[in-house]
Amino acid sequence: TGEPLSQRETEVLRMTAQGLTNKETAHLLNISMKTVETYKARAAEKLGLRSRAEIVRFGVSQGWLDDLSE
Repeated sequence: TGEPLSQRETEVLRMTAQGLTNKETAHLLNISMKTVETYKARAAEKLGLRSRAEIVRFGVSQGWLDDLSE
């Protein structure tokens, strides 16, 4: 849709791409798992991503995984 992601949607998607579970993401951001799922679904919808694998591929293209090896 070309609609920009909110900061929170970006954070949740980034953490998902980096391999964190919804539970881990919820704990780190101090929000509920349901809220994590909502942000992830909304962000994926905006970007046309349909699976965790597609989210990971998107994350790689954004350079979100580059700093994980440090």
